Amino acid sequence: ADPRAKLFEAVLDELHAAAAPVLVVIEDAHWADEATLDLIKFLGRRIERTRALLVVSFRDDEVAAGHPLRGVIGDLPGMALTRVDLPRLSPAGVEMLARRALRSAAGLFETTQGNPFFVTELLRHRVGDLPRSVQDLVLARFARLDKPAQAIVRLVSIVPARLERWLLDALLAPTLPALESCFDSGLLQADGASLSFRHELARVAVESSLALPVAQALHAQVLGALTGKRADGRVLPPARLVHHAALAGDEAAVRRHAPVAAALASERGARCEAARHWRTALQQAGAVDDAERARWLEAYAVECWAVGWNSDVIAARLELDAAYLRSGDVVAQAINLSRLSGPYVSSLRDAQADAANRQAIGLLEQLPPGPALAAAYGMQAHLLMLSRDCSQSVEWSRKALSLAQAFGDRQRLCMSHATLGTALLFIDYDRGCREMQDALQMARTEELPVVEGTTMLNLGTASGELMRLAQAERWLREFMAYAQERELDGSLHYAQAWLALCEVHTGRWADAADRANDVVCRAGAMDIGRATALLALGRLRLRRGDPGVDDALDEALTLVGPSQTLQRIAPVRAARAEAAWQRNDRAATLAEAQAALPLALSKGHPWFIGELVFWCWRAGALDAAPVDCAEPYALQIAGCWREAAAAWQRLGCPFEQARALADGDVVAQQQALALFERLGARPAAEATKRRLHAAGVRGLARGARASTRGQAYALTTRELQVLQLLCSGLRNAEIAQRLSRSVRTVDHHLAAVFAKLGVESRLAAIQAAQRAGLTAAPE
Repeated sequence: ADPRAKLFEAVLDELHAAAAPVLVVIEDAHWADEATLDLIKFLGRRIERTRALLVVSFRDDEVAAGHPLRGVIGDLPGMALTRVDLPRLSPAGVEMLARRALRSAAGLFETTQGNPFFVTELLRHRVGDLPRSVQDLVLARFARLDKPAQAIVRLVSIVPARLERWLLDALLAPTLPALESCFDSGLLQADGASLSFRHELARVAVESSLALPVAQALHAQVLGALTGKRADGRVLPPARLVHHAALAGDEAAVRRHAPVAAALASERGARCEAARHWRTALQQAGAVDDAERARWLEAYAVECWAVGWNSDVIAARLELDAAYLRSGDVVAQAINLSRLSGPYVSSLRDAQADAANRQAIGLLEQLPPGPALAAAYGMQAHLLMLSRDCSQSVEWSRKALSLAQAFGDRQRLCMSHATLGTALLFIDYDRGCREMQDALQMARTEELPVVEGTTMLNLGTASGELMRLAQAERWLREFMAYAQERELDGSLHYAQAWLALCEVHTGRWADAADRANDVVCRAGAMDIGRATALLALGRLRLRRGDPGVDDALDEALTLVGPSQTLQRIAPVRAARAEAAWQRNDRAATLAEAQAALPLALSKGHPWFIGELVFWCWRAGALDAAPVDCAEPYALQIAGCWREAAAAWQRLGCPFEQARALADGDVVAQQQALALFERLGARPAAEATKRRLHAAGVRGLARGARASTRGQAYALTTRELQVLQLLCSGLRNAEIAQRLSRSVRTVDHHLAAVFAKLGVESRLAAIQAAQRAGLTAAPE
């Protein structure tokens, strides 16, 4: 009840009387009332006489030019005042936070523009959800505006990116005070001749708050203004008209503009955009005749197939199947069924793929031969190659080639040469490579991009499966660049996962982890890509001693199980056998290997046979390798560990090389230990050390103590190094320089360390390391 001046003097007296320096914080001063602003001014003018620091925080986009806080700050003595502008998070910072949260960073910076609050709130919530906290913040600012300013904000919210000033003037003719209120609120910003939201999240928050009739009316107004005669004669892109037509519920406008927008997007290689426009046409154009809808469905299926939207492809082709059945168009029905096989394979539903294509062949063989039958024969050759029935695939390829040649179908001729070459790779690798090189050259000459991409991808994945790792990496990288340029996202992620698997074998484990994690974190990755990435992660975690091995390999097995094909099931079963062996479970090791071995033997696949019989041999279930066993495995099973190690070295597989050396004499085991430690293969290194100690070898480098080896947290050698450098005060870039690694790799290691320590910040990680005795300076 005392006068304000007396109260302020009492606060100042407290600061003068303090025995130690005092920090006074006034938070969120943009919401401060008059009395608080007076206190800031009173203390700010006298703070130099005390042993206190006064910190005042506020959101600068909440404090317009006329805000009372501006006047208070201007009245403070300049010598006593320090301004600290907080920069937004950089794209790299946003990516690191996303990785630490085990989320994809795709589009996160563009959506938030680095606003830390928006970034952290988005990462706390499910993908696609608008956090309530963000919506509340934005709508609170919106509610403080007067009605003319709110009308401007509502209109801008329904236009993606930015609203031109001419369009705003045509629809609202806003006053200058109303525009100033929008800018002062921090919601909108002006950029030349247009207006936009400062953050995409703010736009979405306002847009999502609009009642449906209000939103539809606004979209109809914008559509009307955009389709009217422009004074400058400029033609607007159909995509923009489609957006407003769809949200206005104008079926006629959608029918008119969506197919045009889709075709234009497809022409310039924007496959995702084209697919979205076709989806809009199919869902919101109202009634169209059957022939037109069938044409739209086919175009939609083609674009969805390119970007890896398999469920959409399958749904579209099943609808087409019913339409062609009603119309009695047997050839169209058969072509569609054959094309349905592709998305079934990518969804790991190989049996359904085979059934659909055999049905197509059955329909077409009742008619005179034609190009459609050549395509169905070619697809059957492709499916047999995928199931590794390669001799049969060669026969079907030749049937397809014969028909394609007869009818002058250059695309089918080229594709069948590529399928023939892929099948031959598993019979005679060099001959298969020559056939595929010819197919690749033909595809480039004939300008057949789909065939060109498929040929490169098959060269990469088949070479990887046959342990021709250098060739595999070359073709996978070439295809990834090709696919990225053409928005072939589905195939791109599959190639990325396969490259990660190759990098696991060649010992580039940090790169493999980054690549596989990126695929697993992508919500739209195809099942074959996700399963391959999970296999790479499972093998990597197993060999590094990281947690999460069972999670990755269990999900991988669930995904590949329905495919019933060797190339999907055998590597997952082999990895699970290795995991069982590492936990000393011989029965499980044998069970996992034997679950896929009969299939591998029936197909005569040397590398799958080799790895599976290797684990059967480890488990004590056989004494000699079968005839079709790959050489390095056969040598090791025969006791020729030195020759096996040399074979693995030639293939560029350091872990397998070390594993073979570990079966040798003491000198070889010491060489194996050095390789394991260089790779960061902690479990194998520890097992090798135990064998050497049991053999009486002394003087081995002890390495860190049990605690510093990360036993409590299962830290790898590299993760422990990174943690210790973090504890010594180095930044990520400095750690990367010290370890000769990329900053991104260090970010990944720190994310793994934080997860294992159960912490969310650098400070908490340092404190946990100190408690566990992990802070010894690294060598």
